Amino acid sequence: MRTPRAVSSFLSLSGLLLLAVSVAAGSKGYGGDGAAAGSNGSGGQEGSYKVPAYQKPVAGLDERYYEKSCPQMEEIVGRAVMKAVKADETLAASIIRLFFHDFAVGGVDGSILLDVPGHSEKYAQASRTLRGFELIEEIKKELEAKCHATVSCADILTAAARDAVASPAVRGPYWTLNYGRKDRKGYFSANTADRDVPMGGQSVTQLISFFEKNGLNIQDLVALSGAHTIGRATCGAVRPGLCKRRKEGGALLLLDRQYGDFLQRKCRAGGDGEYVELDGETPTAFDNQYYKNLVHGKGLLDTDQKLLADSRTGGFVRSYANQRSQAFVGQFAQSMRRLGEAQVLTGNEGEVRRKCSAVNY
Repeated sequence: MRTPRAVSSFLSLSGLLLLAVSVAAGSKGYGGDGAAAGSNGSGGQEGSYKVPAYQKPVAGLDERYYEKSCPQMEEIVGRAVMKAVKADETLAASIIRLFFHDFAVGGVDGSILLDVPGHSEKYAQASRTLRGFELIEEIKKELEAKCHATVSCADILTAAARDAVASPAVRGPYWTLNYGRKDRKGYFSANTADRDVPMGGQSVTQLISFFEKNGLNIQDLVALSGAHTIGRATCGAVRPGLCKRRKEGGALLLLDRQYGDFLQRKCRAGGDGEYVELDGETPTAFDNQYYKNLVHGKGLLDTDQKLLADSRTGGFVRSYANQRSQAFVGQFAQSMRRLGEAQVLTGNEGEVRRKCSAVNY
């Protein structure tokens, strides 16, 4: 069953404690959407609060879904992800990004994993630097050997993203998950992915619209953008926005001069293929430094820096920057869980693929 397409009104992640975050639907733990005034988090009178649609349980999803049919599911996924990320720490951010790209086109349904050369969304321009496909397929193969035709690729990708964040290399939060997603029986076109996936040229209004039409809200947008506290981008991807900010600036879009000079030297020497850390201060820590960077004009991506300048998102940015990292970390966990449950397929709406790269025949 899909969640509603509208609700009331994405990823830059020193020493952060590993948090075990259980975010049961409807819970206001870590503040939830507590930016609103009022003790009930809604801004209204006590007793008048109504649980938003995006916080309600999704029919067909259950934390104990594989308890009997494949009890080792989470252990198998977690072990594989931990091993892969230990061998290549940059893979953690790549798995999170792969998860987001799957969500961005039709919800988390495993469609990004389908391999139809030249046609499926895996071959979109927006997907050209995605990584992690082999890892998901390896996990699927092991699960098929243990629990044949039981665990969907959509559920594997969802769990892998969570475990990448919580891995020792990243030291981000761990949150509980509901399972039961089904895999899409067909694929979305590469053109659809290029149309739907945010790739850096959007305004804040367009980003808000994208999140809201997919069942999330403004706070989710800002919290999930905090995934950029880890990961990298190429000079070719960030150069246009940086040049624009240097020329046009503005108080809230200003590029810190010393940081700008550093980026210019690095990209001039390495060319468009040179990688730059999304968080230049604490690139391997899952903390709130990303938001502090925005406040000081050190946002690498133009779309990230715009979050500070916009009145609808700027308050959240400052709040996460000024509070301890746990405030952002807790909300990130909640928002990732919501993202993983937005517009999913359950029951007879999809299938459980035998291979993540191909539909069943």
